[in-house]
Amino acid sequence: MSIELLTEQTLSVLARNCRMQKILIIEDDSVTSFALKTQLEQKGFEVSQVYNGSAAIRKVISIHPDVILLDIGLPDKNGYDICVELRQFYDGGIIFLTAQNSVEAEVTSFGLGADDFVVKTAPFEVLYQRIKRLGVRPKQVNVNQELKFDDLIFKPAKADCYYRDQALNLTQEEYELFYFIATNNDEVVSRQLILKVLKGSDYNGVDRSIDIKVARIRAKLKDKGAPNNIIQSIRAKGYQFNTNTEVESR
Repeated sequence: MSIELLTEQTLSVLARNCRMQKILIIEDDSVTSFALKTQLEQKGFEVSQVYNGSAAIRKVISIHPDVILLDIGLPDKNGYDICVELRQFYDGGIIFLTAQNSVEAEVTSFGLGADDFVVKTAPFEVLYQRIKRLGVRPKQVNVNQELKFDDLIFKPAKADCYYRDQALNLTQEEYELFYFIATNNDEVVSRQLILKVLKGSDYNGVDRSIDIKVARIRAKLKDKGAPNNIIQSIRAKGYQFNTNTEVESR
């Protein structure tokens, strides 16, 4: 299967499907977060917030931000760990915004895949210019950047997946799980990683919640006539998105 980003076919469709650039703030200090949100919205951005590390990954999958402002000192999971998890599937901009004004923190941040590092004491205009330097500007852009694998299309705007234009009617958790497996294209995704990324918890060897959700996704795919091996089980390892499928006869 080939993977591609879809674009609008006509300017009229493009005009109907546009949005502001999205920024996600991952910051546990509500005062700091609110102040940033207000300033960024005044610049024309659409801003979302989460206040802990456990909710961060699911929020990223849900809203697909163009850039993430990430604090290091979060209460439940530090920003370094979140950055590592994000870089397994997210290729947008990540800016560490932190009170840790040290060379060690800055070097560590870049080493983990961050695009920039800004100290919280810096003027807002500095942060704004760093965001623009990543190519993220407050302007209208195409919203329908859908992820396509031949007949299978993930539509972020609808938080659902379609097979030959038929909606699978996935729940939010099913969509997030399927999307995460698919974007790790051709790689085995362990239950440990899935639980860590989507739920912020460790796999204890007993939890079957991921298996149950995968079974439900498979059932919905089968109901639409999709191949029965799109999500493959790899014994003792996890799941793999199969890009070489044949259509199941019905």
